[in-house]
Amino acid sequence: MPINLKEATGFLYLGTSPNTSKTNYAIKVPYPTQGKAPFTTSRLVDSARNANGTMVGRMVGRSIDKQEMGWDVISCALWWEMNRWFENNHFTFYCHYFNFNTGQWLTRLMYISDVKCSPDLVERETGEPAFLRDASVNVVDCGVI
Repeated sequence: MPINLKEATGFLYLGTSPNTSKTNYAIKVPYPTQGKAPFTTSRLVDSARNANGTMVGRMVGRSIDKQEMGWDVISCALWWEMNRWFENNHFTFYCHYFNFNTGQWLTRLMYISDVKCSPDLVERETGEPAFLRDASVNVVDCGVI
């Protein structure tokens, strides 16, 4: 199977300020492989049952978004650029993303979670791979209001 590393970027935009957008960013994340980008929204609920057994509750805070991203194949250069940025004191960052539940672009403070990859065609002398397979990363909303 031929490897196509012509990666299109612009799925997410990451930056260091709340002004992060499609035109103001530090990192432009590539589009994940089809089917490897589940978007999750969770809601914290304070709830109980009343004397009639009916649930009584309310949402606490606001909805929290999580964007998982995976790539069957990704270039080392692009993967390393993203991860070096995270490692250089950007555990939390601003993310400009499309909220698939509301149909809006939003910018929120997020953090990086669960990064993994599998090196492929590793060069014996340098130890560097030609590219990476099965790479994935998750960005999670910090919930700041």
